[in-house]
Amino acid sequence: MILQIATARVFQPLLQPSRYKGAFGGRGSGKSHFFADEIVEQAVRQPGLRVVCIREIQKTLKQSAKKLIEDKIIRHGLSSEFKVLTDCIETPGNGIIIFQGMQDHTADSIKSLEGFDIAWVEEAQTLSETSLKLLRPT
Repeated sequence: MILQIATARVFQPLLQPSRYKGAFGGRGSGKSHFFADEIVEQAVRQPGLRVVCIREIQKTLKQSAKKLIEDKIIRHGLSSEFKVLTDCIETPGNGIIIFQGMQDHTADSIKSLEGFDIAWVEEAQTLSETSLKLLRPT
């Protein structure tokens, strides 16, 4: 399947391979939409992709990027390729997108994220130093 998602010029440098990517801007700057599109596109390109969407504090899925990713799947006509469940999204090739808050993780519990391909940290400016130290080696 070929998926063509238009990318605003300001985000084009983020399309290059890199271990870490970040975008800074105010509300309405399109950062979350860009990264949600990228996750959907990568999931189609790489069957079996495993993604964790992280916030420092996430008490409910309503505080996550789940709805935005669901909307992107629908917008790009990919509903038959993804399976949206209550707490996660299954991607082509038995991949998965999960949504977690870092505040409740410990060094032992973060190991459950071992083997994930992408960690998208939404509202990264609120990520604590402790959370970042836990997440980076994983």
